[in-house]
Amino acid sequence: MEIIVRVPPCRPVRELVELTQHMEDLGVDRVSFPDSQLLWREVWSTVSAVAVSTERIGLAVSVTNPVTRHPTVTASAARSIAEIAPGRLTLAVGAGDSALTHIGERPVRSQTLEHAVGAIRTLLAGEEVAHGVHPWRLHHPVAVPVTIGASGPRNLALAGRIADGAVIPSMAWDRDTGIVRDAAKAAGRDPDDLSYTMTRSCVITDDPERDAVVFKPMCLRLAQLGGAELFAAAGVPVDVPDHDLELGDLGHPEDWDEAVKTCSAWISDEAALWFARTRSLFGTPDEVVAQLRELERNGVRSILLSHPGAFSLPSDLIETLGESVLPSLRRSGS
Repeated sequence: MEIIVRVPPCRPVRELVELTQHMEDLGVDRVSFPDSQLLWREVWSTVSAVAVSTERIGLAVSVTNPVTRHPTVTASAARSIAEIAPGRLTLAVGAGDSALTHIGERPVRSQTLEHAVGAIRTLLAGEEVAHGVHPWRLHHPVAVPVTIGASGPRNLALAGRIADGAVIPSMAWDRDTGIVRDAAKAAGRDPDDLSYTMTRSCVITDDPERDAVVFKPMCLRLAQLGGAELFAAAGVPVDVPDHDLELGDLGHPEDWDEAVKTCSAWISDEAALWFARTRSLFGTPDEVVAQLRELERNGVRSILLSHPGAFSLPSDLIETLGESVLPSLRRSGS
């Protein structure tokens, strides 16, 4: 199983380089940087600095979008990183989240995403993209896997039809990977040739009952975006306000502890614990090792771990992974 850790570029680039070097020493397989220009450091500058400062660790941009990054710009950036770090870069493109909403833009439609991903893959393959003004062609291309970050059925199917794989939330893993695989087959592709990366939040703690509350902002956002029925079906119903920005950006709160207090008005400790136990990797190091092994037995080959925090580095998570979790997984052959 490939272990990837999501690192929001929320600190000076030098600190991000030092953290990634430490991840490489600890044996983390890949570091992933998200792309949101107003929240964090510019993603390609960050990946460039990390690429020239490391030797083995895999690199990922997950997820960028085709609005703030024109497909030709993304292809050129990926080509440049691939020259610095041959074979180490993967790229995920999606419809857009905070990079777009924070500048008043909407996520793109599947048709726009299809054109962008198709163009990026074509350019990186050294082929020409037709255009009304002038054909697009990338000089000195380098092959880079281009996946789609998706949660809805249209974009999941799109990943199966045209991309090198998919980055998928873990909420309905079997259903969602099934959509990707079926679309690949329908397009005459071998679904086993694609990559499937599960995204999952992760908190490793010796006091699970105390620390489950850290997931409350995630719970509220999930409920606001249509997931309230999941809580009700689990016997921990929630009644949340409509989704808007009055409560701030709950996907990226600047003060996570304050966001936990705010969300406690609607999300109970019981609901947070249910989310932690069923929708995250959560618990003691031994429990998290067991959860990862179970996911691997169920066919998960790549997992992207994130910590609850948009403006803090996952230093504690990385340390515990390196000291306790990864050694156990490697001993078991995972």
